Amino acid sequence: MDNIQTLKTNAKTLGLIQTRNTLEKLIHTAESEEQSYTAFLDNVFSSEIKYRQDKAQEKRIKEAGFPYPKYLKDFDLGFCKSITKKQFNQLSELTWIEGVYNLILSGPPGVGKTHLAIALAYHACEHGYKASYTTMQSLMQCLRTEEIDRRSRVKINRIKKSHLLVIDEVGYLPITAAEGNLFFQLISELQEQTSIIITTNKGFEEWAEFLDDPALATAILDRLSYQCDRIKMSGKSYRLENRKSFLKGDNKDNVQ
Repeated sequence: MDNIQTLKTNAKTLGLIQTRNTLEKLIHTAESEEQSYTAFLDNVFSSEIKYRQDKAQEKRIKEAGFPYPKYLKDFDLGFCKSITKKQFNQLSELTWIEGVYNLILSGPPGVGKTHLAIALAYHACEHGYKASYTTMQSLMQCLRTEEIDRRSRVKINRIKKSHLLVIDEVGYLPITAAEGNLFFQLISELQEQTSIIITTNKGFEEWAEFLDDPALATAILDRLSYQCDRIKMSGKSYRLENRKSFLKGDNKDNVQ
């Protein structure tokens, strides 16, 4: 076994995967740049650390369960007038997660609630936070079946270990009294432990209706609102304003 192969074997034994995979390149760079021993070792360690950080980030993003990637750089502040550039920058700094603050994004469909929620959570994953995404309907399904379904149990456990939870589409569908109680229990458990972003088409005064229990709605909102910023997003639907069509031709005026 030659020296390079021996080094690769030792690197694998030590769990230095990136070092094993790039050893020839690291040595070639060191020789061509006439690096000192300390510079060479610094290059090895830096490469290994970056590899592990990148893999951990990929894992956080995968486990978050995003339906698709969304990025803060693509959020159109010119179209959405409900949030200022200063507020947007403050949210991007993620200090509100450290303080376990919640964020409620309310408004009609198409105004950017889900885009902003996912983008913030994706951004949080990139900066070392554990995040989880779920729709309200999916969350109710998991809470109902947690005791009997392994996948539901895994998802709920992951949610409880997250720094940030996104609950999308709250209020779009009514929920039963039993589901409302399960939701209350989860919110109570996460209080002062996990930051929560909620997107909803309902105003606070309408929560009693879709929860079918005014007392329960008050109790949930009380916990969510304790440390919370609420952004009422309004305006035209971005999707309708920027809708695309694949039909072409002279008769396009008849295509709606």
